[in-house]
Amino acid sequence: MEESSLVEKGMPMDQMVQPLVKAGITVVPPRFIQPAESRPGPPVEANGSQIPVIDMSGLYDERRNQVLAEIAHACQEWGFFQVINHGVSPALMADILMVTKEFFALSQKEKEVNAMKPGATVGYGRLFETKNSVANWIDRLVMWTYGEKQKLAEPCMPLKPQRLGEVVDAYSNAVYQLCKRLIETLAVMLGLEPDVLGERLNVEGLGIRTSCNYYPPCPQPELVLGLTPHSDSSIFTVLQQDGDVFGLETLHNGQWFQVPPLKNAFVINGGNQLQHLRYALPAGFNDMTSMFAQIISNAKYKSVMHRARTNTHVGRYSFPNFLLPSDQTVIEPFPEFLSEANPPLYRSLTFAEYVNGFHSMPFAGGRHIDNFLLTRPDQ
Repeated sequence: MEESSLVEKGMPMDQMVQPLVKAGITVVPPRFIQPAESRPGPPVEANGSQIPVIDMSGLYDERRNQVLAEIAHACQEWGFFQVINHGVSPALMADILMVTKEFFALSQKEKEVNAMKPGATVGYGRLFETKNSVANWIDRLVMWTYGEKQKLAEPCMPLKPQRLGEVVDAYSNAVYQLCKRLIETLAVMLGLEPDVLGERLNVEGLGIRTSCNYYPPCPQPELVLGLTPHSDSSIFTVLQQDGDVFGLETLHNGQWFQVPPLKNAFVINGGNQLQHLRYALPAGFNDMTSMFAQIISNAKYKSVMHRARTNTHVGRYSFPNFLLPSDQTVIEPFPEFLSEANPPLYRSLTFAEYVNGFHSMPFAGGRHIDNFLLTRPDQ
């Protein structure tokens, strides 16, 4: 769930983490060392009863109201939640992990055929860093996996491993269908017809950018972060974790908690684009939509911050799928939810305008969306 400012793209290949680990380093290079106040402390586990697991199959039978209530409760407490029985087959989830492992097992020369070009958001490389920023302990392969216009505008599909393209197509189609179901669920929770939100977001024009992330083992994990704290720029982020390897953490009441990896589950996180909608909703709806708007449960409507940590023993993979609108999509509150007593807090803007600002600011571990506030929430 690691979508944030793309300040400097196409970092030199000698900045990649995997070759350092293969070379047998025992001390972390200085560029990866976090300031003392930003370093991860001992991990804090949240048991399964704390970070909710939602059975999506219940949305389509007599359990529907119960499941909607469970989602609302999850939103109020965490903002993050996991879904099972979501429609993406376990075989596809296993396949994307397998072909990604095969890609990162290629020689460095073979991987660099797909090197991220300057100014691009796709390819093999590193994102979200400047020459003066602290580097994250992560290597990536980023692709537009869904959306013909997006894939044509920024093509990237490695020829090796041979099955990668086939697997990515099948996987992204299934993830897109899950995203459509999430959009329909949100619409119902807002008291709208199921297809209304999709129509206004131009659901058929949405794209998915998938980041196949690899966090190699780290000799000094207490000094580094796989990803620094951030919120996402997407509508939704649908994240597949890797087996039983912990790493994702979410901020809750001022403390970082691990999000346990659950086999064949996705972690759902709502991006900043839906926050425009949330700030225009009548009282009572904010809690219901906080799963997408990333609300920290401290009565302030702010996106849930999350980060990734590393370990010494084993590499970790993750697959955040970022559902993104087209550049022309206007992001604004729905008029049904506006009134004199409940004015919008954000101005209207196109997604292209949002992205241009997003890419021009350093990755400071915050929420770019606040730059478009008309009135601060605490005013």
